[in-house]
Amino acid sequence: MVTSSLLSGIPGIRHGFGSASSLVPAELAPVWELRPAKRQVHGTRVAAIHEAKQEVGEADGFHTALPGLPVSIITADCVPLLLVRRDGTQIAAVHAGWRGLYDGIIPAALAAMGAGAPVVAAVGPTICAACYEVSEELAEDFARRFPELPRKVVLPAYRHLDLRAIAEHQLRAAGVEEIEHVGGCTCCARDAAGQPIYRSYRRGDRGSQMHSGLYITTKGEK
Repeated sequence: MVTSSLLSGIPGIRHGFGSASSLVPAELAPVWELRPAKRQVHGTRVAAIHEAKQEVGEADGFHTALPGLPVSIITADCVPLLLVRRDGTQIAAVHAGWRGLYDGIIPAALAAMGAGAPVVAAVGPTICAACYEVSEELAEDFARRFPELPRKVVLPAYRHLDLRAIAEHQLRAAGVEEIEHVGGCTCCARDAAGQPIYRSYRRGDRGSQMHSGLYITTKGEK
């Protein structure tokens, strides 16, 4: 399980990013059965979660202010993004693949959270730019979509897209100042024995994906 020191420093928040050996982070086990029923579709819909096992249909972002209710997403190369208000009063989990990033799911998620204390962000295990080769057409579309960014930030090499850099750009553009990147590349990261640490669709994994999520603990818990 991968965690963020930034999010771990906020009282009353438990979180985790999955891995190949632990698809569901252990920190989510106490509330895992209460997670929403959802279908991720690489869109920009962000759903408010207000009850256990809520049926939300198609969505790629989820937020709540209610203790004990987990919000989570599944990924296998896309950006798993966890958002927390600095005062611990609200949380969100966002699945941001290239389509979601292009269409603006990150600003949509922050807007859905509304006003309040500053938001901090943890970007979890994501395919790195060196492993993420895309079509020339898609690469050029992204360069045009984010003209305010240097081309080398969006595309550090020919036809190689940097999802993490684009996610961080959208976070900072929306006013998020505290951002932590954790976990490394889903495609090329290996353990000491040379085995893949994560599930990667680009590498060829077509089975179960990794879960990432968080929840606000109930009153009185640390």
